[in-house]
Amino acid sequence: MWKQIFNQIWNQRRTNAWLWTELCIVTVLLWYGVDVVYNYEGAAWQPKGYDTSCVFDLTMGSTKPMDFINDADNRRAGEDFTYLYNLIKDYPGVEEVCAYYGSVPYTDEVMSEGYAPHTDSTHVVNCYIRYVTSSYFKVFRLNPLAGQLDEEHWSSAENPVPTLMSVDLVDSLFQLPHAADAVGRTCFNPYWLNTKHPVTNYRVSAVLPRHKLGDYERYEPFIYLPADKALFWQHVALRVSPDQVAGFAERFRRDMQPVFDRGIFYLDNIRLYGDMKEAYDIQKGTVNYLNTVYTVAAFFLFNVFLCVFATFWYRTRKRRCEVALRMALGSSRRQVMRYFLLEGLVLLLMAVIPALLIALNIQWADLTVHTLVDVSAVRFVGSFGVALLLMALMIVLGIWYPARRAMQVQPAEALHDE
Repeated sequence: MWKQIFNQIWNQRRTNAWLWTELCIVTVLLWYGVDVVYNYEGAAWQPKGYDTSCVFDLTMGSTKPMDFINDADNRRAGEDFTYLYNLIKDYPGVEEVCAYYGSVPYTDEVMSEGYAPHTDSTHVVNCYIRYVTSSYFKVFRLNPLAGQLDEEHWSSAENPVPTLMSVDLVDSLFQLPHAADAVGRTCFNPYWLNTKHPVTNYRVSAVLPRHKLGDYERYEPFIYLPADKALFWQHVALRVSPDQVAGFAERFRRDMQPVFDRGIFYLDNIRLYGDMKEAYDIQKGTVNYLNTVYTVAAFFLFNVFLCVFATFWYRTRKRRCEVALRMALGSSRRQVMRYFLLEGLVLLLMAVIPALLIALNIQWADLTVHTLVDVSAVRFVGSFGVALLLMALMIVLGIWYPARRAMQVQPAEALHDE
């Protein structure tokens, strides 16, 4: 059968040359479209480095502007907030509670500074910062790749100050063969050298997985520093048991709103991080942008489908006499169908080789969209493989239906009509 297929392709080489060119060009275009979608969906599927599922963000407000809060208000606020913080821990359904500030996921609240290793003060790396209480790592389920958190010594009063760094920051800052080798290394913040209370010594306690602020973001260097205690102007994060998530915010507000009206405090907001993500994507225009991209990609895919499907439909219908002749000579319907399908797939494989070379050159020329996900062999192979499967599916559909209809006609009738 294979010899017959190649002989058939060679005998119809003039006609097949146009078909081969079409398949080559369409495969490259389809790969490019799939690669664009991968840039966004691949980023969304990448882990953020921390787990926000079943976690609520709680913020508190003050009845007084920050500029008018005096020392007496601060002392009272500290006592009141400690009382409220403990109440939150004991609320039904709450598993863990923490407080933090700095770079907050799914918001425009970001904080960044530069750090340099003591071995090279000119090598400064900018990174995002989060000041967190020690329970933060339980709430967001951060598991270090190397090293470990010492909760007893998680304090800014320690010297050197303990820190946890993402693997991107470790690689950029220390440039070591293995990220695990960074545990125990020290660095400093050049900014603090010019202040009245310089903090110039930080020690890496653990290395964390890669971090990013949101789903549709790139990985960035991150550092975690100690927040000595929970304060009322910080974000409070609550990890809730999965069976209590539904309706938790409404129950919490109903039960705790009167309690939070204490001193200068009031309960400002409590939101599930998943809801924060949806609101943030709408606010930043991410939803509209992605809808536009996917609509264009779907329209392009539909046109490719019509092009390839119609080409093989017409080609198969035109060979109706050949189908009848093969059946008249004793071939079964399954054998005829297998022959035509294999012939179409062989034509596709012949077009894949130049298409692959063209796609590789486009990749090397940096003409693809890689705003969120870096170019890699896995990305290229995955996108090209999906494009190839889609092309094969279109060809199979374009051959199967007209060939099936042709085989339902009696061979003598088909030959007579021809």
